[in-house]
Amino acid sequence: MRRLFAILFILFVVSIPSAALAQETADGVINGQVINDTQGGGSVAGVEVTLLMYVDDMLAETRTTTTDDEGKFQFDNVAMEHTYLVLANYLDIGYYYPVEFEPGETTAFIEVGVCDATTSDEAIRVGSAHTIINVEEESLQVTRVFQLVNDGDRTYVGTDGVLVFTLPDGATDFEAPQELMPDYQLLDGNRLTYLVPFPPGERQLVFAYSLAKPESAEFTIPLVVDYYTDSLEVMIGGEGVEVAVTQLAPAEPVFTATSERFIHFHGENIPRATVIDLRISSLSGGGRPFFIILWVIIAVVIIGMAVYLLKRGRREKVNE
Repeated sequence: MRRLFAILFILFVVSIPSAALAQETADGVINGQVINDTQGGGSVAGVEVTLLMYVDDMLAETRTTTTDDEGKFQFDNVAMEHTYLVLANYLDIGYYYPVEFEPGETTAFIEVGVCDATTSDEAIRVGSAHTIINVEEESLQVTRVFQLVNDGDRTYVGTDGVLVFTLPDGATDFEAPQELMPDYQLLDGNRLTYLVPFPPGERQLVFAYSLAKPESAEFTIPLVVDYYTDSLEVMIGGEGVEVAVTQLAPAEPVFTATSERFIHFHGENIPRATVIDLRISSLSGGGRPFFIILWVIIAVVIIGMAVYLLKRGRREKVNE
């Protein structure tokens, strides 16, 4: 789907000497039209559109215009050798689209899809989710990977944050990819929210946290399913670990590149608000935990992104 703003974390802003810019060839044209993709929508007039120019992956220049009565816009005198993004700001939500000049062409056209907003999460589901738990000497490290889907035709903006996830009591040491950390916020009641509005399409999120290892040999982790989930995989690793789960089915164990074994459970079509109790016993600590969990996370993310790109193909305008 065309709409995504996964490029919200293009971060680095620098200035380029005006003398250098003056030497560039500026004979291209970027034009386009802003369309409201919500059902019943059409072209959108009066929308602020910004052209962002990148030189060597650094933001070098921005230019802004406003769409006409037909939702159309145009930027003249564009240096075609550089990289560009078009940003449309609609209802205080930014929609980012890359622009490319085809070989031999001096004009690039871009249709910019925007959406109305909604506070209802009825169209939000989890296409696939992976929970990876590694038992260490003094703690349990939990990593969660989500491939989320907005099946609606509106951008979900939420009410108490946007995407909200429930963490177990006692969760600490929250971590996420560095570029996404500012977009997460911890709420009251052991809840975590991802603050970026979610347009129609797909989004992948990864985060991790720690749980203190109990003094007893048994420990129950309540795993809350916050959104209807098509497919859930749970993997638990550690020496001498035993796991019992009533709501999920046993699956083939997962072995890492270092031959470490993860107990594996699988579930499908899980309703939201389901609480899955993971009863872990015989806790004795694991070996090389950091490298094991890193390997599993990388494998999961690569597989998830491959499926994502396969499903979306050329319709995807921005890489999440």
